[in-house]
Amino acid sequence: MWCKMKQEHIIQIQLIEQEANQLSEQLKLIELNVQEMNELKLSLDEIDNLNDKDKKILTNLGRKIYLPVTINDNKLIVEVGKNNFVKKSIPETKEIINDQTERLNDTKYQIIGMLNNLQTEMDNLIREIEGEQNQVNK
Repeated sequence: MWCKMKQEHIIQIQLIEQEANQLSEQLKLIELNVQEMNELKLSLDEIDNLNDKDKKILTNLGRKIYLPVTINDNKLIVEVGKNNFVKKSIPETKEIINDQTERLNDTKYQIIGMLNNLQTEMDNLIREIEGEQNQVNK
């Protein structure tokens, strides 16, 4: 009887641990995306604060390759869905970024709540195992 209960507890602990690991990975990705959004807003602020004669920047093409660019228009081309692009001002673009960041943070707090629930579930399971072990030892 004790052996069967022990196996069930081990399986439960493994499942909780697996779910917690998956949630932790999701949390890391969300935090990375929030950080990227914040960096993007700072870059937009820098572009917005450039004076008219200083509108030259380096744009990253990827893999540490940059292209010097002269900004002729402060309108940005923003993807708003499946290959749908629209022109947006810097403040409009920052508002989109703020909305996306808010949604990411909402998801982050949901995941944190789920992780807390898993921790409570694990604590309860440990107390249950200890109680069963104390009964066996009597």
